[in-house]
Amino acid sequence: MKAKYICMLLFVCTALNAQEQLTRQQYRELVQEYSQVLRQSKENTVATRAAEKASFKGFLPRIDLNGDATLNLRELNAWSGSGPGIINVGQNGETDLTFTPGTYHNHTFSAMVSVAQPLYTGGGLRAKREMAKADNKLSELSEEMTLDQINYQADAVYWNASSAKGLLDAAIVFKDIVQKQYDVINERFNDGMISRTDLLMIATRKQEAELQYITSNQNYQLAFQRLNILCGRDPNQQANALCPIGAVCEDVQRLNLNEVLDRRAEYKSADINIDKLKATKKAATSQYNPQMSVYVAGGFATATPHMGADVQFTPIAGVNLSIPLIRWGERTQTSRQQNAYIKIQELQKSYIKDNISSEFSAALTKLNETGKLVDTAQENMKLAQENLDLITFSYNEGRASIVEVLSAQLSWTQANNNMINSYLANKMAVAEYRKTISE
Repeated sequence: MKAKYICMLLFVCTALNAQEQLTRQQYRELVQEYSQVLRQSKENTVATRAAEKASFKGFLPRIDLNGDATLNLRELNAWSGSGPGIINVGQNGETDLTFTPGTYHNHTFSAMVSVAQPLYTGGGLRAKREMAKADNKLSELSEEMTLDQINYQADAVYWNASSAKGLLDAAIVFKDIVQKQYDVINERFNDGMISRTDLLMIATRKQEAELQYITSNQNYQLAFQRLNILCGRDPNQQANALCPIGAVCEDVQRLNLNEVLDRRAEYKSADINIDKLKATKKAATSQYNPQMSVYVAGGFATATPHMGADVQFTPIAGVNLSIPLIRWGERTQTSRQQNAYIKIQELQKSYIKDNISSEFSAALTKLNETGKLVDTAQENMKLAQENLDLITFSYNEGRASIVEVLSAQLSWTQANNNMINSYLANKMAVAEYRKTISE
């Protein structure tokens, strides 16, 4: 009988392998491709990368074109007319106070092109550039953290679905075990060899096996619906065969705490946040430093009012210098405020390190202990299988009671379910460890 059960399990595994198998890594990639959260994180990275590039433009000359025009609405019908005139200024040292009648125009206009180049901004431009770089790095690390979370979620859903399939297969095998024993007892009862009590007890166990199958089938369908939804498929789409829950997977990297800290995005983000706050401090205090820029401009403009004088091109060059003198302690208080923010972030970094250390220690403990749990559950399953075979044979030979058979069947199904649950616990421990080491 033991050989029959082994053959049945082999048949189930063969049927699974006959389908195209969806590996855990392949499922991860499907989830990553579909995830809306990851897409949002990537778009945020695109935005911060563009902001970093834009921050560099502040060091370059700025070219502007300015235009202006006015119209006197009270003189719409008089585009020109007599005005107060123009005083002719003398030349060659001679004073000429002659007065030329002017022509009044009810409109004015101007057009100016300017080129300005900042020379020194108190460190503000450089600080803003550093802040933009930090924001871009933080965005990339945030995307990395999002990816770690999505990978863990994908692994959890994958192994839960695989576990549900394993429990369903176990329920099918258990139904077959009970059905075969029911057929034997029913035949003996019809021959008058045993009492109806044995038949009723095995019939009850048969119904229990049916209920277990129904429950396992429901859990299996729900698990595969979640599997499909997470990667963007139709919930009721035919799912690919998954890696069996009891399969031995590839080993995970064994790292120490320092190696884990170097891999964790949130720990690296803490350092970058400190650098960003230092740059923020520079930007905040730069307004209290001297500011200097040069500019060149040129254009055409009429006088105001427009008396008909010739409009000529006027070039202008200038230097703009601003030196703050008294700000009544604003710089000191601003610096003190920014130093406090930096200190807060340094403390936050220490807090993050403690959390990662706790998470890593717990994940490593679960990884080691669930491995022992699997070994114990497998050994227990072997004993339960052997016990069921012996008790069933003894009952059929008339040397055991039906109570012993039912007890052996119960022990078998409990041991089988415990073994599958231990497999799941181990797979989830591996997934949690992978998340902890950012793999």
